[in-house]
Amino acid sequence: MVSFQLKTSDYLKKYGVTLKKSLGQNFLSNEVFAKKIVELSEVDKNDTVLEIGAGAGTLTVALAETGATVYAIEIDERLKPILEERLLTFQNVHLIFSDFLALDLSFLPSGYKCVSNIPYYITAPILKRLIFTPFSALFIMMQKEVGERLLEKPGSSNRGFLTVVLQTVANIEKILVVPKSAFVPNPEVDSVVLKITRKEPFPFVDSSQIESFWRFVSDSFSQKRKTIYNNLKTITKDTKVLELIIQEANIPSNARPEQLNEEQFLMLWKTWSKFTNEN
Repeated sequence: MVSFQLKTSDYLKKYGVTLKKSLGQNFLSNEVFAKKIVELSEVDKNDTVLEIGAGAGTLTVALAETGATVYAIEIDERLKPILEERLLTFQNVHLIFSDFLALDLSFLPSGYKCVSNIPYYITAPILKRLIFTPFSALFIMMQKEVGERLLEKPGSSNRGFLTVVLQTVANIEKILVVPKSAFVPNPEVDSVVLKITRKEPFPFVDSSQIESFWRFVSDSFSQKRKTIYNNLKTITKDTKVLELIIQEANIPSNARPEQLNEEQFLMLWKTWSKFTNEN
């Protein structure tokens, strides 16, 4: 076990690193919470783990101590000396300094886990990239309000397209609340860790289907005050065809998008794809 001789804030001062708001840099600094997240993630030496946003390495060290193979991604190369110092004794950590959203992820094996405190301002793009990969489980820390929105059930006005897409491909549960005092600098709100477990059987056969479904659900939520029928008129110009799609999918024509569950959305997308030759 490695003892933390310096705190996260001490490392930042030591190397003269000033955090950038433009990168959404609020680093987890509380080692107790870092270890708790790893414990709840059930990471062991046989796992391959992806960490997005290694930051100053508090969570990275906790992951490294499990013996798992860890790929820690960090966009800010100013943090390289901090991470290299904190991870000096670990041979199982691969540091990759890159923009995660532009990184080739083909190195990730099937069944990998992601354990990350992600930059909150790009939560949706990160989650979109992740659902295209062969993950087994994602343990993602995010802004509390955003995380709780992803748990919303049909009928909730807070239910959005990202909620529908994620609930279609995965089972989601809240496993931990992390107070804002656990970060440097303190963000304005608390955070939550969501456990996002891949559904089996997976509802899509390839990435093109996931992309098609993502666009379809996004279009369905383009104007939440409108019915799903009116929203889909923007992508299905022939109203007679759209009426057939709605009817065959057994969806009420006056339903609003937030009222549908993931099974209904999946059926609606499959029917729409059949009529429009999307897939």
